[in-house]
Amino acid sequence: MQLNIYNISHPIIKLLSNVIKENKKNEIISSYYYKNLGLLLMYEILRKHITIKKIYIKSIYSIKLINLTNQKRKYIIVTNLLYNYEMLQDIKILLPDIDIININCEQINKSKVKINDTIIKKIEIFILEKELKNINILEVIKYFISHYNISINHISIISIISYENILNELSKKYPKLKVYTTEISYRKNTF
Repeated sequence: MQLNIYNISHPIIKLLSNVIKENKKNEIISSYYYKNLGLLLMYEILRKHITIKKIYIKSIYSIKLINLTNQKRKYIIVTNLLYNYEMLQDIKILLPDIDIININCEQINKSKVKINDTIIKKIEIFILEKELKNINILEVIKYFISHYNISINHISIISIISYENILNELSKKYPKLKVYTTEISYRKNTF
């Protein structure tokens, strides 16, 4: 396997992912933990990608420092909100400029995904899934590469659990793809 797989090993993220695996029966508790886990996962991943510009504002008696995100970069989270909404509830608090695009992996070619900013020099796309268990993720990646000419170097997958057979398929087609996960499951999952 040649993928760039990053195992998120932050202790709080590991503890939350364990609780989610154990409490799938209780929807209220699971929703609460998914919300926090999504926020922490995005924090860990985005801190490697976000660039900050320092702006100094000079007034008569003082100088203020303001940190802003680079406006020539665009960050987009692509996900099926029906299944992953809990993980994104507070993401706008973390990064207000981030765009969230709702897609259905099974019908990506029928949908019309619009990326508005044409002056953006660099786009980072994060495909978010609770569990990376569906081979249709290949179609999502193919869609962004073919329709928007986005390099595979600017596309990442984020998941709590990734299944080895899906990772193997991804590595055959897109060996330079980045995958961020808390766990790799070796249980065979059907396509």
